[in-house]
Amino acid sequence: MQRANNFDALRLIAASAVIFGHAHPLTASPDLGLLGNSVQATAVKIFFVISGYLIYTSWDLQPNWLAYLRKRALRIFPALIVICLLTIFIAGPLLTEIPVLQYFGYRHTYFYMANAFLYPVYDLPGVFGSNQYPVAVNGSLWSLPVEFSMYLLLPVIWILQQKTRLRALFPAFTLLLCATSIWFVRVDQPQKHPVFYGTDLISLLDVAPFFFLGATARHLRLEKYLEPGFGLFLVIAFALIQPSSRIAAEVSLYLLVPYVTLALALASNKLLSQAGHFGDFSYGIYLYGFLFQQIVDALSHGRLGPWGNTLLSLPPTVALAVLSWHFVEKPMLSLKPKKSLYKENFSLMESSS
Repeated sequence: MQRANNFDALRLIAASAVIFGHAHPLTASPDLGLLGNSVQATAVKIFFVISGYLIYTSWDLQPNWLAYLRKRALRIFPALIVICLLTIFIAGPLLTEIPVLQYFGYRHTYFYMANAFLYPVYDLPGVFGSNQYPVAVNGSLWSLPVEFSMYLLLPVIWILQQKTRLRALFPAFTLLLCATSIWFVRVDQPQKHPVFYGTDLISLLDVAPFFFLGATARHLRLEKYLEPGFGLFLVIAFALIQPSSRIAAEVSLYLLVPYVTLALALASNKLLSQAGHFGDFSYGIYLYGFLFQQIVDALSHGRLGPWGNTLLSLPPTVALAVLSWHFVEKPMLSLKPKKSLYKENFSLMESSS
């Protein structure tokens, strides 16, 4: 794997696409879609493909639970803890529609901190109750417990494969996960979604296959088959030839998103490969985007459409993402355990994995 690649640029594009996609439901506008998925859902699945590919690489190079979990925790939790604290103690009091003393008097106000422990809590007392998409303070946080669960599951499958010496176990598990997702998400979705630790398991099933598709691509060393030009051809072909059923659409997405994502990410463009020169801001953009979009909708009294919401939300989101990187994420990442082979070959990508 070459050091010069487009991973940072693609993550920034995906994070911005999440904001643009969220701007539609947050302004009560119809969603834009691709193969039965909204823009934001597709962008999140791009994130999961990239994450699966890089996390598999990380574990495969250093299959040590303590080092692995320390790296994952240092990447996820510091910035997450900070945004939870800022939301509770700064954004909440400034935006709540109830008296501030009453806001701080509710136990539920502090329960929002459960997000830092990957237990989704979406509301704060009196905050965004009058918005077009009411109550939800930061809907983007739902994906973090899902992703962390993938971090835990991947080594388990890897170890089982090593123990059984069945090289096909990893791709077989991925195919089974894809089939399970299609059935419960697209064909026979239960009326009442099962929930575990605050997370909707149907939502988990919707994105989990993309993490393991990215991981499987790395496991099978499929990089040599990935061509950006052919990826562009696939995008055009799927745009012109819409699948006739929900199953066909989902299978198409399983082929299209991982191939195009990794083909573009692993390529090297002189301009795009410099996207991370000043830092990796994609995680911060993802964390702060939804919150600022809700703030913009509240301050504009719901008068803006998707483009207006996106354009006004992006500058403060990027500003907070830059601060988050330089004052929270980067210092914490410097505490990661180092391994010479890993550092030499994958330091560019590990900043966000």
